[in-house]
Amino acid sequence: MITCQSETILSLRAQVSSNLALRYSADDLFDYINNLNESRIVLDFSGIESITRSFAHQYILNKSKSNKQIVECDVPINIKPMFELVERQHSNQRREAIIAI
Repeated sequence: MITCQSETILSLRAQVSSNLALRYSADDLFDYINNLNESRIVLDFSGIESITRSFAHQYILNKSKSNKQIVECDVPINIKPMFELVERQHSNQRREAIIAI
């Protein structure tokens, strides 16, 4: 972890693993992030080799609930599609819920 002024750069590989797999790992990550004093957190995805849909989904949910400004950097090209898939499914579910009301 590197801290500069009000920003923290956090290596996801060092904090979690190079293989992001479990929901509770995303929960643990955000418990840690939300307890930091800094308001802006940069998550460095360099060195991440894989991500499951479960981790990506929990990550997105936790990020949306966090009061921190969270910025991702160096997200590998093979990781981006999983986040895009989960975000698309999440927005479709919200639309369906609104239509059902």
